[in-house]
Amino acid sequence: MLSWFQKSFWVPYDAVDCYPTVSAAQAAIAAYCACNHWSCQFLSDEEVSIEGKQYKIYRGYEPGSRGCYGIKCQER
Repeated sequence: MLSWFQKSFWVPYDAVDCYPTVSAAQAAIAAYCACNHWSCQFLSDEEVSIEGKQYKIYRGYEPGSRGCYGIKCQER
């Protein structure tokens, strides 16, 4: 499936001037899921299962953010 048709969402990340490490990304995703009462399980450093759906974890620049880093989960 083409990537622009896949469901994705940005996870709140406060340290926008620092590239998110794997542990920082996992902590932010776990906190976001806990806040929304979703179950999450990390399958690898780059994959997470949220409410039974698998997502790829993207750590990098947020488009349109003028150089800020972010964390995005994109459905596989």
